[in-house]
Amino acid sequence: MTADAFLTRTDTGALYGKPGLDVVLVETAKCRAVIALQGAQVLEFAAAGRPPLLWVSPQAVFEPGTAVRGGVPLCLPWFGVNRTDPSKPKHGLVRNQLWELATTSEEPDGRVKLVFTYRHSGDALFSADFSCELSVLLGAELEFALNLTNTSTQTAEFSWALHSYFAVDDIAAVAVEGLGGVEYLDKTLDFARCRLEDVQTFPGEVDRVFEHATATQKIITANPITAHSDNCHTVITWNPGEALAATLADVGDHYREFVCVEHGNAFANSWQLAAGESASARLTLSR
Repeated sequence: MTADAFLTRTDTGALYGKPGLDVVLVETAKCRAVIALQGAQVLEFAAAGRPPLLWVSPQAVFEPGTAVRGGVPLCLPWFGVNRTDPSKPKHGLVRNQLWELATTSEEPDGRVKLVFTYRHSGDALFSADFSCELSVLLGAELEFALNLTNTSTQTAEFSWALHSYFAVDDIAAVAVEGLGGVEYLDKTLDFARCRLEDVQTFPGEVDRVFEHATATQKIITANPITAHSDNCHTVITWNPGEALAATLADVGDHYREFVCVEHGNAFANSWQLAAGESASARLTLSR
């Protein structure tokens, strides 16, 4: 199969009736996926014969330079609120920038690999130069491989996460296994340090950062979801709950339809990269 056979270049107007962003549509015997060139953000993924893995808000905005609510945005070079300057954009800068689709290929087993690249020249938002490569492997599973290089002349700190929004039937019935016994920072309690004793549930707003987390979590819902990472030591669990969701124009009542279980390296696990140094990580998602 040639690249042209499995990949179609289109836009959010054609797919969602909301013009604004260029996307690529991948369709093979193994899966269907939609990826925006802005942020190299996977918006949709469904393995053949399986329900959709990801959630995109029905109220999502598809405008250049605006974050898209849903899918798997990459938050980098900082995660969440910038801890040295809260006036800077939340979740870094790469998710709102155009990436280059550098290569496409088909693996011998029929999986499709897309490699996206982005380069940042130091500026007022982030002083260090860096280059980033995000490989997306599409088959029965959705796989990411991130490679980040500090191309500046000074050591720099990078925190990041693949901010996965998973589609669920009802957040009130969702549980996350694989974080029991791990300490977390609770944003709803001014980042108080707590410990999860059993499974993570979502009775209301949940916003927790698990440092030094285990590599694998299972999301218990209809058609359970598994997330497994390599060299991702931070896991973030999030759902805004009813009250906060009401203040988010692109969420509202739809908060019941998703759960975020994000993998990366943030807070105590942030990467300190010397000049010219690289680091990499992988994430595999499936249901």
